[in-house]
Amino acid sequence: MNNMILFGGILGGLFVVVVAGMAYGLYGGVPTALVTAKPGQVYNFTYRQPLTGTPARYMARVLMVRQMTDKDINHLNVKSQYRRYDPSFLRTANLVTCQTADGKLRSFYAERTKNCRRPLLATALFKIGVASAT
Repeated sequence: MNNMILFGGILGGLFVVVVAGMAYGLYGGVPTALVTAKPGQVYNFTYRQPLTGTPARYMARVLMVRQMTDKDINHLNVKSQYRRYDPSFLRTANLVTCQTADGKLRSFYAERTKNCRRPLLATALFKIGVASAT
């Protein structure tokens, strides 16, 4: 009887450790910055929307990283209609194009991200379609 209780306790503890490890691997991961992103990597981060100022959490796979020059930024400021007359909107040099967990393509200015992490298991789960934003 005592052996069954001991064995059950060990299995229960092992189950808790495995579930906690999976949760950490999916959403925790290694703290990093989106500026250092490479195509194919998956990141979990909070992005501050410039228009409303409200943060939103994303899990996204990096498709392309673009380092814009001052000339590129000035060209966008002149040609783009997006928030043209908004003095509080500033473009920055690091533009990262990602695919979010729901399949949408979005571009993020890397300097507007906070609490950026590169989850350990997210790449595998992203490939099979299990990953979702929190």
